[in-house]
Amino acid sequence: MAFGGVATREAASSPGLAGPVWLNALCALGMAAPLAAGRRHPVPAVILAVSAAMAQTAWLTPSTNLAMPFLALLTAAFTAGRYASGHPKSLALLGLCLAEEWAGPIAVNGDPLWDAVFVSLALWAVWLLGRSALARFDLARAERARRDAEHRRAEQIRAAVTAERHAVARDLHDTVAHAVTLMVLQATGTRLVAHKDPDAAVTALASIEKAGRQAMEDLRSMLHVLRHDPGSPEGPPPTLEQLAALVDAARSSGVDATLDTGALTMELPRPLAVTAYRTVQEGMTNAARHAPGAPVRITLRSTSGQFTIAVTNGPPDGDRPSPTTGSGTGLAGLRERVTALGGTLTAGPQGDGGYTLTATLPRSNA
Repeated sequence: MAFGGVATREAASSPGLAGPVWLNALCALGMAAPLAAGRRHPVPAVILAVSAAMAQTAWLTPSTNLAMPFLALLTAAFTAGRYASGHPKSLALLGLCLAEEWAGPIAVNGDPLWDAVFVSLALWAVWLLGRSALARFDLARAERARRDAEHRRAEQIRAAVTAERHAVARDLHDTVAHAVTLMVLQATGTRLVAHKDPDAAVTALASIEKAGRQAMEDLRSMLHVLRHDPGSPEGPPPTLEQLAALVDAARSSGVDATLDTGALTMELPRPLAVTAYRTVQEGMTNAARHAPGAPVRITLRSTSGQFTIAVTNGPPDGDRPSPTTGSGTGLAGLRERVTALGGTLTAGPQGDGGYTLTATLPRSNA
């Protein structure tokens, strides 16, 4: 509005004033279009400004003694360079500004040729200034995008590292807690029978040694995984034979465990096999910890749609105290593992005082 008011006042006070003042004012408002809408609509704004300047010069007040039409052309040229998308479109708008100068002040008003050359050079310079500002803006935007991408990548790496740490913590808990629980259970039994039955004590100590060695082997395997090249193939998943060995180790520690695989004969995908192994391990660990002496039944069932692992123990023997107490992190970690595969984990007491841990997994997500 300020530009239009100044341009109108200049035209009204010009000795070459021609036509109604309101028409000159209308042209002045049109020449102010790049200032009002050049950022969002550069093409129509430049065309309107050039058309208004040409109309005033050709049919109303000549621009020979006016400064505002010249400033309007400079603004239009800068707008074309700074905000017009695409180099050809920007050049076309600059050409429109130059055409107005040569067709209006030179062809119509008969201004000196040197004036046209000066104005043309000024328009080129302002247009180049606009293109330079656009290039700096694009570089700054690209730099911001690069920094944002690096920040997102760093966040993804931190999230991946955190998830891997949680996975390692879960595996450490599953491995160590299971082995230590069995060793404590065996040591408790050994202490109770050491004086009465030395041979049984020796057998129990051998089981403790075997459990300790197995725990060390598991820890070495986990350290190997941590040092392993992520790009190399993974090792074989746990098998039913390994589950059977896990149950046999529990039996040797005094746990009355039964493994029922039913009609499960097909090979399991790695995620299902690992989860089955960890579920059985967690279930037997909790049974040995909270219900020592109670029978434990492990059931595995597989259909075309889902895979189920259930570990059920009987009620605890009131005469046998729990050898250890748990932190609850094993069950929470197992729930995360099962949920990540799209499955569900349920754990709770039974009507007879026993306890059941059940993991149900969709085979399609494995």
